Amino acid sequence: MRWLIPIAAMVALALLHSSPALAFSSREAGLVVEVLEELARARGESVYYDEEAADDWYEFDSEESGLIPAAGFSRPSWREAYERTLKGLIALVPEDEFEEISRGLTEKIGRIGGLSDSQRAEIVAEMKQAAERLAGVRAEGAAYAEAVKPYEQRMRDLAGF
Repeated sequence: MRWLIPIAAMVALALLHSSPALAFSSREAGLVVEVLEELARARGESVYYDEEAADDWYEFDSEESGLIPAAGFSRPSWREAYERTLKGLIALVPEDEFEEISRGLTEKIGRIGGLSDSQRAEIVAEMKQAAERLAGVRAEGAAYAEAVKPYEQRMRDLAGF
């Protein structure tokens, strides 16, 4: 019985230590932001989120200045930190703003000339699927939002929203 408490404490500590949110710090998010500010300026593009974005930025950096490795990131650790930073940012977007963006895109599709009703419906359906995937990203990003919060405005500026 006397070993039960220390064992339970060690198990709890191991579970907490393995949490992805605890493994991602505000310092790490700050490094990602600093690197992206330089790279976005050099590339002349906004920062974006998709499955290949981290690798795209890594490739660009490897042809340019090597800021990512200089900041202490390997390719896999950069991919992880980039994705966590962007997911955290997406999670920080208030729900009403998130919905407004979606509505605005739907309205713009409705105003595009030369599309049939079925084409419009297909585009809107694809957008709804993308919004559902993004909602999943938002939910996952909630674990990283606190680490990204100090850099929210800088990241919004980099992402263009």
